[in-house]
Amino acid sequence: MQKQTLKKLIAMVTFVLAFTILIGVTNGTPVSAKSSTTNVSGSKQQLIDIVLKPKSQKKLDQFVYQSVDPTSTNYRKFVSSGQFASKFGQSTKNIQKLRQYLKKYHLRTEVYRGNLVMAVKGSTRNVQKAFKVKLVMVSKNKIRYQKATKKPTVPKSVSKSVLAIMGLSSYSTVSKSSREFRPSSLYNRAATTLSQGEIAKHYSPSKFVNRYGISQLYNNGSTGRSKTIGIISFANYHPSDAYRYWNGMGIDVKSSRLSNYRTNGYKGSWNGYNETTIDVEQAGAIAPDSNIRTYIGKSDITGMVNSLAAAVGQNVVDVLSLSWGQSEAQVAYEIKQGVTPAKYNQIMNLLFEQAAAQGISVFAASGDNGAYDGISGGNTSLSVDTPANSPYVTAVGGTTLPRTYTVNKQTVKIEKERAWASEFLYPNYKSQKFLGFEDWVETFFAGGGGGFSKYNAVPKYQSGFSGIGTYDATRLWSFKNGKAKLLDTPVNISGKSQGRNVPDLSANADPNTGYSIFITPKKDSSATGEWEISGGTSVVAPQIAAASVLMSNNSAGRLGFWNPQIYRFASQSNSPFTVLDSRTNNTNLYYTGQPGKRYNQATGLGTADFSKLDKLFNS
Repeated sequence: MQKQTLKKLIAMVTFVLAFTILIGVTNGTPVSAKSSTTNVSGSKQQLIDIVLKPKSQKKLDQFVYQSVDPTSTNYRKFVSSGQFASKFGQSTKNIQKLRQYLKKYHLRTEVYRGNLVMAVKGSTRNVQKAFKVKLVMVSKNKIRYQKATKKPTVPKSVSKSVLAIMGLSSYSTVSKSSREFRPSSLYNRAATTLSQGEIAKHYSPSKFVNRYGISQLYNNGSTGRSKTIGIISFANYHPSDAYRYWNGMGIDVKSSRLSNYRTNGYKGSWNGYNETTIDVEQAGAIAPDSNIRTYIGKSDITGMVNSLAAAVGQNVVDVLSLSWGQSEAQVAYEIKQGVTPAKYNQIMNLLFEQAAAQGISVFAASGDNGAYDGISGGNTSLSVDTPANSPYVTAVGGTTLPRTYTVNKQTVKIEKERAWASEFLYPNYKSQKFLGFEDWVETFFAGGGGGFSKYNAVPKYQSGFSGIGTYDATRLWSFKNGKAKLLDTPVNISGKSQGRNVPDLSANADPNTGYSIFITPKKDSSATGEWEISGGTSVVAPQIAAASVLMSNNSAGRLGFWNPQIYRFASQSNSPFTVLDSRTNNTNLYYTGQPGKRYNQATGLGTADFSKLDKLFNS
């Protein structure tokens, strides 16, 4: 069979793809447009978050790292949410002062366990008086959203305990009433015509189990019994789909394993229901005796923060999986527009630190647009995904598995696992018709997210590690005046960069080598469901979260904050990771492997053998 290098394959593409981004954004810069504002109804009910400062950020940081340091006396001595509140959260006295102030304006308050987030509810009229703001509805670029005309404040007598006030805006980059977090799921549309038997044979979760050493954990008796996997999501799902899936895959589960928490009483949306379905089905398949608890909130930053605060505060879950996110580029734009608090990144890190202090391991999908995480929103700069960018989250990237393809009438064989990206299929797309911008992005910019965070510095567990802060890359695209051009000859680049390196580890995420899903058309649970093939880093995040509870079944308790531990394991001679360090045919559409180095921004530490990782976690 003829082997093709990346350079030869792309040289076959003789066309120049010039696609003008027609979504109100050019090369990441918003197009100016006239806007109009109207006052928000005084009686409209608002949900505002007051994020509270920890007692001592320094002591919290120290405890989080000590909790996973085997040389520390605090090793795996995790705290409860009540103990967290007492040790690290804002004081009850200061919280009471703040509540009394808000009560004067007839505002209702609820503090999540841990004393870091206070949810405030009340009318627009009273919110405006309490926070000294005016709320208006803005209509711009066919988008309608609420925002405050100035920064909210509270009196100095209570402001010392306040880190940020958020939730006054409902800004959205799409024409919907709330801002959407992007789900990280893709589909192999060509495979949806396969029979259930064919899907079960070639796309079942056993592929993950057998490839990454999970089967040995089962042999040791680990099935996730008495453990709970938490899933943060923003869409409903049909529980019956999950049970139908597990039954169809031959996985025996108990009938009472699922529970839902509706954040702030949110009834839920069906926009993105496939994401929740994927997360639940995959997590439940890998850890068959575990419980699954979904936290479903409104798809905006307040919904994200409150769902996290609720999940961590309840302290019921042993791990958390997040498959929704935004690019750092989009967050930066929203902060500049004044619709997202400047301390949003700090807020997220604080909640993830609470999770770490309580021993909850957190896993987040790194995104499905390769190194160009903001491309779906029109931003063409290199960017990584949030919350995967957090140093307190284990960021999960994507790979593709060996498979033979026909590319431009020639046979191309992917002979070994490599970084997930679609670049070797580009020659097939030269005459393809696209349904629109989203279809174009999903076709040309499919790949595992990775790169350098602009919001978080290199964490101590990455500092000095082989490959961190350096990179090898192959530039395939140029962007100018809102047009994307595929280069006739790719450009190889090497260099250095700063910031938290993403991802931490990877596993199969390519929908072409992906996993099955059973899903019923949204809302109508009585309709006939379908067997489909899915992919994306959102499949991997719940899978690895489930693997974590399997490994914690062999230990005295929770595994806690993964990252300092896995980087320590990766530096040892008995590393449980297979590094994917090839410089060629191993790209996430920009970053590649770094030959001879243990880390790269395309796949992180590489893929894990969970049976080996289990021994190290439990040694």
